[in-house]
Parts: sequence; structure tokens; C-alpha cells
Amino acid sequence: MLIPEEKPYLTGLNSYYLHIDKFVEHLQGEIGSGCLYCQSADREVLVYFDEREIIRAVLQKNGERARVAQDLTPVLRALSQTNYLITVYFLEANAIFFWGQMPPFKRAQAGLRSMDIRLPDLLFRLNAKKFYGFIQVKLMGKNGRALLFLHKGKRIGGSYSWGKGGLDPSDNNYNKLLKQLQSTPAVFAIAHFLPEKQVVLGPQNTNHSPDIIPPGGTVPTSELDLALEEFLHHFTTLVRKKTKSEPIVLLKQEFINRLDIYPFLDPFKSIFDYVDGRVHCSMEVPREEIAAGVIDCVWHVVRENKLEKKFRKVIGGWESRAILSDCNIVVER
Repeated sequence: MLIPEEKPYLTGLNSYYLHIDKFVEHLQGEIGSGCLYCQSADREVLVYFDEREIIRAVLQKNGERARVAQDLTPVLRALSQTNYLITVYFLEANAIFFWGQMPPFKRAQAGLRSMDIRLPDLLFRLNAKKFYGFIQVKLMGKNGRALLFLHKGKRIGGSYSWGKGGLDPSDNNYNKLLKQLQSTPAVFAIAHFLPEKQVVLGPQNTNHSPDIIPPGGTVPTSELDLALEEFLHHFTTLVRKKTKSEPIVLLKQEFINRLDIYPFLDPFKSIFDYVDGRVHCSMEVPREEIAAGVIDCVWHVVRENKLEKKFRKVIGGWESRAILSDCNIVVER
């Protein structure tokens, strides 16, 4: 299994002394979103949660394929059979669905050394291959570690042992990593995410291989959320700049106007929300349907304010639109 590289929020806990369901409820109120990592001699369990629900649970016994659940029932059953060491990680709102919906992946058999290839050169090669996966960096002789996630060769975020949140999209921690690599050798372990039809069974080849692949083909839910967040950021920035209105208020009014088409966008149902630049979705409706509905409503608001040309120009060179296109979602109207 893959766990965040950040310093744990809590560690050294034992499942024997915890009511896990109550403990998760407590964490939902205390930190909002994160993951619970449970480890015994022969099994690992991950529970991803946000402040409202269990995003996903993943259970894997040594040498066997991982199993996925949408609630705590199998987790409670597993934890009742033996004691587990419990570690808690905080994950920011933009990271929880990325981690919680992470697809299966396959690691390369051999790692690479920074003495043989520089990290920027490695990223350049992976970009040319439109690589979809991650690089795990371990600084030799130090506790420093990092995970760099790539989509179509582009770095979309990282998890750093000196960082926080689980998916930092900025350059700050990445540049800090590059600075450390100038004086400290490291090993790069590469893993690529597997599309649904290529899931390879067997412990020697797969890690975190769930029985249930999230909807959306080969595009993980988390990346779809990130792309929608960027789309809404462009929308809100333009509307706020060119009008005196609050763009999210206009958008929610449009949601209400089109409830006959998109009932799941009802602001009072809490299936979809966009707060502080972050998308929040429940599991009730496929992400593709939510994203398509939101984008359609955005374009209605754009047209009503006569901003079509300006908005098309804003999103014309926007790279993440390819993520939406991969889900057959029409971005430009």
C-alpha cells in the first residue's frame, strides 16, 4: 500500500484500546479529512474519510489482492480479529479524494539513483512519455522522502515528509527537494497507475489493487476534481473581475434553475459544493455527471453575462481540460 509521506497527525495507537467507528467520528470533527493506516503482522488497512463520510476503505492481506469497501463494516471485522498499530494522517480537502480514489499501480522492479540521473531529467523523460503515475524519492542517509504524482507527464502535486496536506501542487516543496538533492544522493522508485483493463493480479506485480475501480475509465476521481476546481477558478476569477456579482451565487442560482436536468446540483442536497476553491462531492452521483452538469451551468452564467469570448480565451490554453475531455465532458461550448 501507499501512504502519505507527511509526518503523521497521530501515531503509536493500538486498535485494542480504540472503538474505531467512534474514533473515526472524532477525527472527522477534529481534523476534517485524512486517513487511518492500520498495520498488523500480515495485513494492512487504510480508511479514507472527510468530515461527512467514509470515502473508501482498502484492506490487503500479505500476498493477496486488496479489497475495497465504502463503509467500515469489513474494517471493524478485520480489526476485531487481531491487534493493529494505528497511524493517522491529515489530508487536505484537495488531497482526500485523490488518495481515497487512487487507482491500482505497478512498481518498476528496479529503482534509479540520483547519481545516474537527475530528477529534472527523469521528469523530462516521463513528460515525453505522457507518464501517469508517481515517483517515490528516498534521500539516502536521511529521513527525507517525497512522492511526486504525474498526470500525462505533468507534475500535479507531491507528498513530502517535511510538508503537510498530502498533495501540495505548488513549487515550494518541490524546489526544496531539488535543493536537497544537490548535496544528498537519493533513490527514485517509479510506479505507473494501471487502467482498468490492465489490472495485473498477483502480489509480485501489484500494490493497492482494489476490486472496485472508480467510475471514469482511466481517469481517477481525484484528478477530475482537481480539473473541475481549476475550471471553476477560471470562471470565478473572470466573472468577479468583469461583473459586480458573486460568481458562486450566480452559479447556485443557475443550479436551481436547472434542477429538472441536474437534480443532484440542488444546493440544499449537499451532493456538490464548491467552497474556498475546493470541490466537495458525495458518492451518491458519479463525478462525471456532476462535472458535466456544473460545466453546463457555468456556461449558462457566462452567456448571461456576455463573457463567452473572454472565457474561451481564458481556458484556451488550459492544460487540465484534457482530463475532462478524457471523461467525454465537453469543456468549451
